[in-house]
Amino acid sequence: MSTTFFCNLSLPILVGEDRYKYIPVVGVFRTMPVEQIDEWVMHPDGKPRSDRELAAEVLVEIRRPPEAGGGAAVQALDVADVLQLDRAAAIVVSTYLAALPRV
Repeated sequence: MSTTFFCNLSLPILVGEDRYKYIPVVGVFRTMPVEQIDEWVMHPDGKPRSDRELAAEVLVEIRRPPEAGGGAAVQALDVADVLQLDRAAAIVVSTYLAALPRV
């Protein structure tokens, strides 16, 4: 079984004060057995984990799609940059949960 999988998604980047631009990227995600999802989304005390915490554990890399141009904004993105925006972390987590291979 592969330990990573790829998924296309659009992530927001900040382009001005309270202005975002969504750009297409390819996310490289770490796989996880489906039976571990319930434990993964919660702290041991039963409180939910933040999208940032969850995304940081499963988003391995962000790649520019092959069809994308050489835009500096896309090339400059890294996982830490993406996770600074709450809405981007939420997109990463929801995309991950929807695309996670069920084997």
